[in-house]
Amino acid sequence: MTNRAAENLALLDVETGRLLTTCRGLVAAGAGAAARPTLCEGWDAARLLTHLARNADALGNLVRWAGDGVERQAYASVAQRDRDIETGARRPLAEIAADVEVTASRFRELAGTLTGPAGEAQVRTRTGTPVQGHQVVAMRVLEVVFHHVDLQAGYTFDDADPAWVARTLRRGVARWDATGGAPGLTLMPVAPAGEGIDTSGMPPLQLSGGGTEVSGTPGQLLLWLARGRTDGLSTDVGLPTPPPWA
Repeated sequence: MTNRAAENLALLDVETGRLLTTCRGLVAAGAGAAARPTLCEGWDAARLLTHLARNADALGNLVRWAGDGVERQAYASVAQRDRDIETGARRPLAEIAADVEVTASRFRELAGTLTGPAGEAQVRTRTGTPVQGHQVVAMRVLEVVFHHVDLQAGYTFDDADPAWVARTLRRGVARWDATGGAPGLTLMPVAPAGEGIDTSGMPPLQLSGGGTEVSGTPGQLLLWLARGRTDGLSTDVGLPTPPPWA
């Protein structure tokens, strides 16, 4: 597998900056913003942002493991992870946003080592999946982008890096196909209206061998695969809910 740590770190810098801008906007909106609903069922903005901060710490543990070979779990336990989110979400939103920024910076500093030999070391995610160190950066990019969209604060997948969206869209199709339960559909990426996003390098994507066409921007298609939302999609059939995507 290609070590894309340097490329993904550059992308992470951009996406983290965008997330922090949104956080500042939520803080400026007042205390009520903490209770805003998100696309993550059961989580308001306060819980979602607290999770993002704790995720940075958790993935930082994996970076340290990759660097020195000393095994560290991402989280002490699932129960402790959940308790930390619930407890942290009770803080003022300004404090939560500061936590997101500090932990993101700490992770970024640690993750710089993954462009070297540590990037080839093997670690395990919280679900026990073995990954190489450099893949931890890609995991953090996905967390930041997905949960930024989940905040429903004006940022969409079509605002993210087009190449990253294309890769992630292909990954989503492959994940669903691998379950053996994907419907026969052909996803047709189209450029967002009024935007200069080039989709010429994105051929139609076939689910379960292809079938009825589903048209939408890459971001809209990814939102459906990631969160089951069909906003903006055009098709002649009812669309099922895709399997959960962490």
